[in-house]
Amino acid sequence: MNAYLTPTLTSAALHPLLDLLEERGLTPNELAELGQDWEVGGSQPLPIDVFDWVLEQASQHLGDPAVGMLLGQRLDWRRFRLLAYLLSECRTGRDALSQLRRYYPLISDSQPPDVFIGQQSVKVVFYVSEGSGNCRQTRSELVASAIHNVGTQLGSAFYRINGVGFQQPAPTYKQSLDRYFGVPVRFGEGCNWISFSCDHLDRSMRKAAPFLQKMLEGDSALPWQAGDEERPFSRKLRHILYYWPTCLPMTKEAVADLLGTSARTLTRRLQEEGSQFSTLSKQCRLIRAASALKRTSKDVQQLANELGFSDRRGFERAFKQWTGRTPAAYRREWRSLHPSVSPQLDAVAGF
Repeated sequence: MNAYLTPTLTSAALHPLLDLLEERGLTPNELAELGQDWEVGGSQPLPIDVFDWVLEQASQHLGDPAVGMLLGQRLDWRRFRLLAYLLSECRTGRDALSQLRRYYPLISDSQPPDVFIGQQSVKVVFYVSEGSGNCRQTRSELVASAIHNVGTQLGSAFYRINGVGFQQPAPTYKQSLDRYFGVPVRFGEGCNWISFSCDHLDRSMRKAAPFLQKMLEGDSALPWQAGDEERPFSRKLRHILYYWPTCLPMTKEAVADLLGTSARTLTRRLQEEGSQFSTLSKQCRLIRAASALKRTSKDVQQLANELGFSDRRGFERAFKQWTGRTPAAYRREWRSLHPSVSPQLDAVAGF
């Protein structure tokens, strides 16, 4: 799994879905056919109507209508490296909630959740895209289950659920939802929401370090780990750009929005450290390219497109300036030195 993978919420659900289907008896050939139909591992966001079709198919294969809840429980949070890094930079749970709201548009086309902080609880109101009633309910259960999943893994120091509610009428599997959330689930609400205690909202995020470190497993060898201590903001930008979703443009404005600042302020802070956004973004794209050349069989043109280079020649020229080799030569040399390492499937590598 590539360290910089940041999928959409819908595409992230496809991987545990295939695992679940395998557990229920689907053959490798059937799984491969479904994965191809569902475009697992694609670099573009999965359209919501396609995702709804996938969920309907999956529910039929599994014989279980509670597929949204099942997938929310099984999301692999290591696929959300950017989120883990951003949370590790937050001081308190309150800061983390603000960061989560700014992060959400990177993984979903839906409106960002609204967060209401009261004297005793935090209420998160979340939204799902249009669709049939059943599909909206399934996606709502996926989101709520995912929130409960990550909250539970963060631990009782940060999360203790108070309640959860959905707009749709109660489904036949209501008791399964009650058991999973550990509270009576409400239906027919004016909005989709989940509520938890705010007792520890201002507690240090250091308490969440074990879970966040697990999400960032394998990232100890980042190229700049030993440097840039004297340029903390540049170092932070390197991490963000390294983990940036391949399906989204890597722009200064988008990164500034994620950090809750302006593009002008971001530029000024980099200049104060002698850095430039264009230089950092180019370096990160090339580092990601080197990783993809080692771990996948994608051709150079496809990599150039996914990394945001204007054309193949520009990518090859930049890569050769950086490494002294063309992308094709770099891949051949690396594989000749590591013959026992076979290229992973693009869907598994996640690039």
